Amino acid sequence: MRIFAAALALTFVTGASAYAMDEALTEQQMEGVQETIRGMGCTVEDTNIEMEDGGYEADDVVCKDDGKYDVYLDKDFKVTKKVKED
Repeated sequence: MRIFAAALALTFVTGASAYAMDEALTEQQMEGVQETIRGMGCTVEDTNIEMEDGGYEADDVVCKDDGKYDVYLDKDFKVTKKVKED
C-alpha cells in the first residue's frame, strides 16, 4: 500500500510540474517578449519562448551578429541574462 501511495504522489507531482512547464503564454506576454527581442536587433520564433522562474526564456534567439543566444527576461520583459549558444 505504501508503494502505491508513493507512486500516486509522484504521479501528481510530475504531472503538475509538466503542466507548469507547458503553460501557454498569453498574446500580451508573447508580444512583450518579442518587442524586447526586436529592440535588441534580434529575432526569435514564438515556439521558442516559455515561462521560466516567474519570467521568460527565449531560446535560439538570432541577433545581427549572426550569434545565437538564450535570453532570459523578468516578468516586466527586462533582459536579465543573455547567454551565447555554442
